[in-house]
Amino acid sequence: MNEYIILMRLLTRSGNPIGAGVEDMLGALGLPEDTGRHILFRRLGALDRRLSEVGLMIRHNPIDHVFYLDTTVRSEQLLEESVLPDRLAATLLVVITLSYQEGGWVSIDRVREFRRKTRRGVRGDLKELATQRYVEFDDTGTRVRPGTRVGFEIDYEAFFKRLVANDS
Repeated sequence: MNEYIILMRLLTRSGNPIGAGVEDMLGALGLPEDTGRHILFRRLGALDRRLSEVGLMIRHNPIDHVFYLDTTVRSEQLLEESVLPDRLAATLLVVITLSYQEGGWVSIDRVREFRRKTRRGVRGDLKELATQRYVEFDDTGTRVRPGTRVGFEIDYEAFFKRLVANDS
């Protein structure tokens, strides 16, 4: 089977999360872990150039650590269609930032600390975000992390570039 066919199958694999991780792709292509990454990323780059001609691109979901196939519709356009109110966007930003700093789950008290809202207000925001799959609660309901929708709808690279540009 052609390497590109194998990559396409992995990148369009359904489930939760959609797509495939680097280890999955290395294994499917029979590439060694140490030197195979370079070859894999060259193949992904070549495939991305070919797919761009038909309106598709390979994207990375940093939350679930997977690559997947997407249309070239920009994430800004997607977010404009479903703009979050400022209070929810601010709460989501705190959850994303803290989850990167702390490596995963974040306590609701830490979110409350940064949002400077009552526990009840923060919990209400988080519940709204959870219904839209922007965040998810742990089994005890005391910690949250970014949900499945975050990794596919937010272009982190563009977001942080704009954040840095606005800060200057």
